[in-house]
Amino acid sequence: MVNFTLDQLEKLLFQKERIRNISVIAHVDHGKSTLTDSLAAAAGFIDEEVVGEKRVLDIDKNEIEKGITIKSTNLSFVLNYPNNNNDNQYVINLIDCPGHVDFSSEVTAALRVSDGAMVVVDAVEGCRSQTETVLRQALQERIKVVLMINKVDRLIEELQQTPEECYQSFVRIIENVNVTINTYGANIMNECKELIGDIGINPIRGNVAFGSGKMGWGFTLLQFAEMYSEKFKMSKEKVLTKLWGDNYYDYEAKRWTTKSISSKTGKALKRGFCEFVIEPIFKVFEKVKSRTNQEEVEEELEKMIKRMNVTLKLEDHKKDNKTLLKTIMRKFLPASNAMTEMIVLHLPSPVIAQQYRYSLLYTGDLNDKYAKAIKECDSEGPLIMFVSKMIPMSFGSNNNNNSGNSGRFIAFGRVFAGTISQSSKVRIMGPAFEDINSKKDVFVGGTVQRTLIMMGKNNESVAQVPAGNVLGVMGIDKYIVKTCTLTNESNNDCYPIRNMKYSVNPVVQIAVEPESASDIQKLVEGLKKLAKSDPLVECKSNTSGQHIIAAAGELHLEICLKNLEDEFCKGVRIKKSQPVVNFMETVSEKCEPCLSKTANSHNRLYFEAEPLSEEFIKLIEDGTIGPNDDLNKRCKLLETQFGWEVGLGKKIWCFGPLDKGPNIVVNMCKSVDFLNEIQDYVVSAFQQASLEGALCGEPMRGIRFNLVDAQLHADSIHRGAGQIIPAAQKAFQSSQLRAKTKLVEPIYLVEIQCPEECMGSIYGVITKRRGTIIDTEYLQGTPLLNIKCYIPVVESFGLTEELRSETGGQAFPQCTFDHWKVINQDIMDENCQVNKLVRDIRKRKGDKEEIPNYTDFLDYMNR
Repeated sequence: MVNFTLDQLEKLLFQKERIRNISVIAHVDHGKSTLTDSLAAAAGFIDEEVVGEKRVLDIDKNEIEKGITIKSTNLSFVLNYPNNNNDNQYVINLIDCPGHVDFSSEVTAALRVSDGAMVVVDAVEGCRSQTETVLRQALQERIKVVLMINKVDRLIEELQQTPEECYQSFVRIIENVNVTINTYGANIMNECKELIGDIGINPIRGNVAFGSGKMGWGFTLLQFAEMYSEKFKMSKEKVLTKLWGDNYYDYEAKRWTTKSISSKTGKALKRGFCEFVIEPIFKVFEKVKSRTNQEEVEEELEKMIKRMNVTLKLEDHKKDNKTLLKTIMRKFLPASNAMTEMIVLHLPSPVIAQQYRYSLLYTGDLNDKYAKAIKECDSEGPLIMFVSKMIPMSFGSNNNNNSGNSGRFIAFGRVFAGTISQSSKVRIMGPAFEDINSKKDVFVGGTVQRTLIMMGKNNESVAQVPAGNVLGVMGIDKYIVKTCTLTNESNNDCYPIRNMKYSVNPVVQIAVEPESASDIQKLVEGLKKLAKSDPLVECKSNTSGQHIIAAAGELHLEICLKNLEDEFCKGVRIKKSQPVVNFMETVSEKCEPCLSKTANSHNRLYFEAEPLSEEFIKLIEDGTIGPNDDLNKRCKLLETQFGWEVGLGKKIWCFGPLDKGPNIVVNMCKSVDFLNEIQDYVVSAFQQASLEGALCGEPMRGIRFNLVDAQLHADSIHRGAGQIIPAAQKAFQSSQLRAKTKLVEPIYLVEIQCPEECMGSIYGVITKRRGTIIDTEYLQGTPLLNIKCYIPVVESFGLTEELRSETGGQAFPQCTFDHWKVINQDIMDENCQVNKLVRDIRKRKGDKEEIPNYTDFLDYMNR
């Protein structure tokens, strides 16, 4: 039974200072979901006895089967801090995020609607690759973080470290987290330093907690400072500074010192943290584990428990050692208290957070009424809500209100300004929104049927939800593809919230088709629902008519296919191809101009292709350079960083594919008439050509096409779209192939953790798969190695299974998309691997296997 009523929750929704929107983020298997159980138990969702085992927010059947979090799930509840006084109640909107890299898009979606994040790090494994990734994502969204060092019990029991070794392990973790924060957060957070304060992590500040999610215990130094303040006759603030760092208590001199040797006796002193914080915990572990009589608690242990102010029930005495230890530690240092303290004291309310986040979120004029409403978190202002993801009603829901809604979705998001209520009429602006004068990706007149407070697998309907809260909205799912911004129906001059940038790309794809042709329409509908249910997955049709699902990795693809078969296409038998990889096409040198004539021979276009630098490509992919730039700023950037001619930046006609890709068309013509009349036709041809390159139909990357000359007929009827578009496409294709085209493949950064004796077997597997070892390091305090290497994505299928079979299950790889790499082999050489790769791609797409030559598309002057 929960410890709060819906009425209490509804009242608190309007007290913005008492709201905390947080995400729990970490590397995979570092214990996010087990820690969340402690907060769920404190709120009354589950019994304390099942904390660490229930994993209350793993509600999808795939999550339960695989034992990992796949979907980010929200749990809204009320907690009391610092005591049980109702005047100190807070609403916690907590989102448990996945740790596996394949589901990083879920983390991005969760962080967009959060104000703070709790980063969880395994005390044994330390900071891993995904820890750094999720921290970077949080800092890019201007999210303040606190740190929870989890699985401390493993240091005590498995590694049997001394208190001093434990302290050094904690110091290393905190230093690594701070290095990441300073690396990625310095520039971002400096802009709002006065509002956000110091973003560094330090146990003395109270933004670091230690504990064990599985056992349900945890603490901050502030809790121990309160315990010892009377003993040392010092304020808790002063004691707090002594419990971390080089501080030692000299019993002979009866004072604190920064020297590890006693000034009176010359004996070595124990560090304050070790003696007064960790050693008492060690003693409890030791006493309980050494208990011989399983039916009663020994006298010495009983005295220790009383000194800890812990009261055991009679049935607790008969528990086995492991369960008794868990009970004692959970009552002595409840993990929920430590986490609640960090969340309430060190993570901001929406009122504070939106003051420094609004400029990052809003895409319109930062001085208009909408930006002002977001900055002030004004619940009386115009409505602005961002929908970060769509949740299928059928997934994990036990709420009877959702019966009969199979195939429908809840729009999950955050109200940044105004108040959304049932029956509200809204204006919906999608991710492709261009301008307030454009009708592209805008729908007006959607009606909100219900507003929901999300509580794991259940939800509660409320009449209205004001600014600063996260919620679910029903009734508008048919107008939304993945994400959108909602505002009042009449707000025609409102701009949307900025689109999210994901840290992973959908580089692995598979083709699907129904076994029965009569089920094709059901499959198409199912693919639309699948695309809506996942922030990252792409479902599309290629030129040969195949239905393609593109995902971030093998596991992501497996989950998507399972959801498609079990949820979105029930009863449809689906045939699946082997997984394949997305490649890209580029060029390696500048080519001679290529001529293309229109079908009526009245117009001629001359294009040349040349490669863009990797730095230029990164700026386009990051959004620093794009179609909506200030032209003067773009010109200055291109002139200073890339040596472009003065004013040439203004002559970039377009980016592609999809108006935002890392390829450009530049008008280099001098004194050519009617060019402005054919610009739209050339741009249209370029979007299609850059989406499906001439080599094997893969998207282009890093190609600059220069229109160096054109001869156009004076009569516009002879230079229409039907003439110019096909000619421009031929020009793009011939110039690409003439500029020594290359294939670009995606590369994984693979991090493998294993014992030293497995290193030889792992190196053999990596080498066989065209991998490159980049780093090998020992994990301090553990018998494990951490190996980092690059492996082409196309070689990664079956990597996990092979590594585990070669090492007896002792190697655990984590694959993260890292970069694109040009395959520097001659594509026309039949003895090269890339030649076979290109031929296989062309065959799969239904094209002729023979690799085309630029002469196949080139026109000649005298013909």
